[in-house]
Parts: sequence; C-alpha cells; structure tokens
Amino acid sequence: MLHAHDSTARWRSFFEETCANEISTLAASWPKQMAFSLEFSQIQAWDVPFAELILNHPREVLRNADTVLATLCRESGYEADPRIRIVGLPPDALQRLREISSEEVETFTTSEVIVTKVSELKPRIYDAIFTCTTCGHTIDIPQPNELELIEPSQCPEIGGCGRPASGAGRTRFDLRWEDSKLINNQWMEVQELPENVKPGSQPVRLSVLAEAELAGKHVPGERIRINGIPYLRTLKRGGSKTPMFDIYISLHSSERKNIPLEEIEIDPSEIAEIQKIAARDDLTELFVRSIAPSIIVGEDKMNWIKKSLVFQLLGGVARKYGDGTRTRGDIHILLLGDPGVAKSQILAFMGRISPRGRFTTGGGTTAAGLTAAAVRDAFNDGRFSLEAGALVLADMGLCAVDEFDKMSTDDRGAMHEAMEQQRININKGGISATMPTRCAVLAAANPRDGRFQPISWGDPSTFLHKQIDLPPPLISRFDIVWMIQDVVDKGRDQRIGEHIVRVKRTGVPEHLIESGHTVEPDSLLKEQIYTTNVDGEDVITAEFFQKYVAHAKRTFHPESDDNVMKILVDHYTENRKVMEGETNSVSLTARSIEATLRMAEARARLFLRNYVTEEDAHEAIAMDGLWRYVASAGNINPQDPTGVPERAKSAERTIMSIVRNLCRELDGECTTIQVYNSGTEQGFDEETVDRVLNNMRNRGDLYQPRIGLWRMN
Repeated sequence: MLHAHDSTARWRSFFEETCANEISTLAASWPKQMAFSLEFSQIQAWDVPFAELILNHPREVLRNADTVLATLCRESGYEADPRIRIVGLPPDALQRLREISSEEVETFTTSEVIVTKVSELKPRIYDAIFTCTTCGHTIDIPQPNELELIEPSQCPEIGGCGRPASGAGRTRFDLRWEDSKLINNQWMEVQELPENVKPGSQPVRLSVLAEAELAGKHVPGERIRINGIPYLRTLKRGGSKTPMFDIYISLHSSERKNIPLEEIEIDPSEIAEIQKIAARDDLTELFVRSIAPSIIVGEDKMNWIKKSLVFQLLGGVARKYGDGTRTRGDIHILLLGDPGVAKSQILAFMGRISPRGRFTTGGGTTAAGLTAAAVRDAFNDGRFSLEAGALVLADMGLCAVDEFDKMSTDDRGAMHEAMEQQRININKGGISATMPTRCAVLAAANPRDGRFQPISWGDPSTFLHKQIDLPPPLISRFDIVWMIQDVVDKGRDQRIGEHIVRVKRTGVPEHLIESGHTVEPDSLLKEQIYTTNVDGEDVITAEFFQKYVAHAKRTFHPESDDNVMKILVDHYTENRKVMEGETNSVSLTARSIEATLRMAEARARLFLRNYVTEEDAHEAIAMDGLWRYVASAGNINPQDPTGVPERAKSAERTIMSIVRNLCRELDGECTTIQVYNSGTEQGFDEETVDRVLNNMRNRGDLYQPRIGLWRMN
C-alpha cells in the first residue's frame, strides 16, 4: 500500500518515464514559465493507486512533487524552482461549495464557482530566516500558516548561544526578510454558481488563497473551476481561540469556465429533439407561448413583446475586429409600463429561465451593486479589494433589473459603459481594473407620474422622454423600449380576468409543498420537453428551453449578405428622412441599424441557421417599427398589427399638408371647419387639429386674419 512519504520516488519515476523532455523545456524557460501543468488523467493512466493517493493526501504528495521537479531541473543544469499544477480532476472530486465540510478537509477537491472579490497582491514568507542578535546564529523556520508568523522560541545550543526568546537571559531574533523565501499571494472570495443555489437560500461563499503565479490571475465576475485543498483555521473572538473553525481553500490550480453556456449539458438525443422543434411550422408561436406562460398570450402587443424576449435570449453575434474594437451581440430591452401590467413577473421569469440569469432591483441596488466596487476590509486587512456587481456576475447571460427608474443619477451614469461597451473600468482606492459585463439587460420602469399620460400625435408633452424619468442617452442604449399601457377595454379586461383565474386554478397550494404532501410542480417537468398552458396548447418546459437557447448560441453564428444589408440600410435611411423634424418620434440613431441586425441574427438562431435571410431582416424591421410606433402613438394600429403606421408623417406634417392643399384650391385661405373635415378623414380629432394649427400659427407657418380663417405665410 502506498503512503504519502513514498510519493517522492513515485514522482521521480513518473516524470522520467512520461515527461522528461517537457521538464527540460520548463527548466530552460524558468522563471518566465513558473508552473508545470499536468492532466490528472495522465497520472491516473500511469498508476491508479498513486492517483488516489494524490486525491486523499494532496498536501504532502504535491509538496514532494515540487521538490522532485526542482531536483530534476538542477540535474539538467538549471537553478529553477517550478511548481506542479494538476488540472482536470475526476468527477468524483467535484464538490459544490455548500457541500465542502470537515470530511473534505485536506483532500484534493474541485468546485465550479464565480469570483466575487479579490484582494491586492501581497508577499508572503514561506521560509523565514531569523538571526539571533546575541550570537548571530541564523535559524530557518517554515511558515505553514499564512495567518500567523512562527518565530524561534530559543537559539539552538549547537552552533548557537542557547538563549530563550523570553525570560531570564533572553535574546532577540531579527527577521531577515531579504534572505527569506517570499512568494506573492492573494485572497479571493468565490461564490457558488447561481444555478446551484436552492430557492430561498443564500449563495455559499468561501475565501480562497492563491499563491505564486495564481495570484493576480483572476478578476471578479469570472467563472472558474478551482482545484484546491480545503483547510481549517481557528475562529477567534475577542482575540481568543474558540472550538469553531473557518474553512478556507488553498488554490492549487484553476481552469477558466467563461465559454458561453458551457455549464448546460446537452446529449445527442436532446440535440435531435432540438432540431425537430426547429423544423416545426409554428416555431415562433411555440416560443412566444413558452415565455411566461402564465401571462396572457393572444394580444398583438404582448405577442410582440414576448417575441422580442425570445430574440433577447438568443441574441445576436458579438464580434471583434483587427483594430481591437468590439461590437456587442446582446439585445437590451426596456419595459416601460403602468403598474399591474406584469412587468416584474416577466423579469423574474426571464432571470430564472436564462442561462446565467440574475435578477435585481434598481431601487435597492447602488451603482456598485450593479457594476463593480472597490470595498475596504473585504479580507480584514484594511485595504481595498474589488467586488463584482450583478452585471459582472451575469457575464455571458442576462441581467433583469426591476425599478430601473428608481436608481440615482450617479448609478445611472455607471450603466452607460456597462451596456454599450460591455465592460466596467474601476479606478478607486488605488485599484485600476477592467471587468466584462457581456450580458443582455432587461429592465422595467414605471412612468414618471405613476401612470402614462394620454398620448396624442403631434403633442410634444406626450413624448417618450417626457413620460419616463430616464435621460435620453441611457434610453438610447436600449435596442427596444416597450410602452405597456393599462387601458380600459371591456373585452380585453374580460379575457385577462378569465386567464388569471384559469392560471390560479392550475397551481398547487404552497402549504402542501412545504408540508411534504406534494412536490414542486416544476420538478415534475425537468425530464420533459413539452407541457401545456391553460388553453391546452404546447409550450416548451423551462429546462429544455435553456438547452435550446444554449445549443443555438454555442453552435450557430449567423452571417448576413448584401441583400440583408440593403434591406436594413434602406429602412434606416428612409426612416431617418421621415422622422427628421418630428416632435414626438423616438430618435433614430446609428445604433438602431445595429439593433435590427442583432434581432435578425437572433431570429436566424431561433431557426438554427448560420445565415440571415431576408425574412429575418423584414421581421427585425417590423419589430423595430412596432416599438417605435407604440412609443410615439401609444397604441398598435389595428389595421397594421406590425406596428407600421398608416401615415409615414407626423400629425403636424399631415395637417400642414391639408391646409396647404385647401388654400391652393380655395383662393389662398381655408376655414377651421374645412380643416376639421379633412383631418377627420385622416383620423385626427378636432382637439388634435386645434393644437397643431395653434402650434403652426405660433411658429409663423400660418397666418390667421380672423377667427376661423387660415392662410399660408
């Protein structure tokens, strides 16, 4: 049976038989290359009992490996002191943070985590050299505890003076740090993955000690797999030791896990099911029904809102260019609505169904909580350390932010860079760092006065920016802004009421679940692909929805051709011309053409294609036209459910044209009654006509010789 003290010979045999050339190369490149990376499977294939010894007694066995490596390097003629780094631990060594307990202490474990905080780099003494001030004798003392410096208690009698460090005839010992062995170290705080957190519980956090070349390797927000050794340190209260202990992890090696949606496992049979779903004729309708099924489907506006959320989950293609710039592929959506229109319910569903999704609120979150912060005393050392916020932790996923309008002015300013450039630059407390925020933002906000004011064509007071307490530059970061009004309509209210009651009747009493008389309804659907909504229609289960999205985003990266480019560019240039000078239209900037391209790419991903079709482009244009029309007019045109208005011009331009034509036909002047009649044919009421006529008179476009009579200036 192998023992830890036998590992030195086993390591030497392993290195000489399997990787002698690699070690020679490492020795020649040291200290540029400070570590020797080794797959655990190589050791396991060479000697299974030896591999098990490493898992059960890692500290002594790995220390012996470092000693053997240094010896082999010296035998090759190099003064190198590299460290071994073993990666790819077997599945039975994988532990969730909340499962690490006394049984895992001093064993080799691996965990998938998110880095939430990092401290500054500091040197740590590994082997301390002390000098006796009386006789000058030097003493070498190893320092295994990073929280406590071990000093000599007595100068040795052999070679020294034999005096103690305290009491009669004592001596003093000076630390010679310049001759001691120092190494960089850094504390990190890691948190278990959000998808592993049980509902209603707090995510478990642990402190990790990273040393040597591992210090400074990771930043907050990164998803990594840590391979390390859990160990105990006494919990002190009031300077006294207690029988309680804190668990820390000594980091041995790490593996980055920031590949998009890598944590979602999909087997070949599920890929076949995904391809079968993609071939359905009602694919789009199926996904629309599957977004928050408890919220009513069937209304034109809500159908389009849910369709945009499907596109947001799939996203466009992020690209990097030769000059170092990057364009985002994530789609940002703002839901601006009256109270009680299910905004929060939609956000909670999206945060739950999206891979790497996070849900937070603007009212209870500061800019640091959303982006990143430099905080003091994170590791009880009085210095600043970086702490990741919700957007950083949602990297490669989706961040749902409720009460977006409740953020302070300073907090909103921090969102600009995070949403467009998708990174956060921190320069606080002597720390300068950049962290990624490559996530889609789904935000919800209420109108400025609690409810929407009546919206009319041509009235600047009803313009979108007047209805919401958000600055235009921040609104322009959103690809889509949905305005959801709670209008009184007897037929609509009847349908919504019946839908709510039917949904309520299908639920399971919470008391029965908590008392153990029944199970969570969603747990019964984990192995299923389809379930049904209250209307008996097929919807995709949340579990399989995630797998479809993950497969589409990992596998398909659609490209557009010249035909698609022409469609999108023509739409952009024509609408820019039409909207020029309008008082109540949503500004159409160069960002809008990127937004339509992202939506077209997302639709191509929905159909599992690597190319964007003209149909994808037209669908994206219809989506863009719809939300802009709703934001300007407040309602969907029932004759044109795609949201493209019947008239391309605003009320002011249309009524000006009416007055000009009437004056041309009627000897240069017309009456208000005549304008009323022509305006009614165009769909404008008398109040709108009066307001527009007065605006044009005040600007000098019209002249009113007497009441009820108009002339062109």
